[in-house]
Amino acid sequence: MLFTVTWSTPAVANTKEEAALREAAHAIKRDYPRLSDSEVDAMIARALEDFHDRPIREFVPLFVERRIRSRLSESD
Repeated sequence: MLFTVTWSTPAVANTKEEAALREAAHAIKRDYPRLSDSEVDAMIARALEDFHDRPIREFVPLFVERRIRSRLSESD
């Protein structure tokens, strides 16, 4: 499964962070198969906007995934 990455920005220049975001995207898609790749990609991009100015990036992928899962569970 290949995601079109629209969230690869200078804020996500860290390859470790980008890899963690890709893993999160795959996990979300696995757990919510009704979502298209582009929907998951858009959710990640929107969630990342809230963290773009955070100087410590280590936990950003975790926070992004949690935010998305929280929104998805609210909509179920």
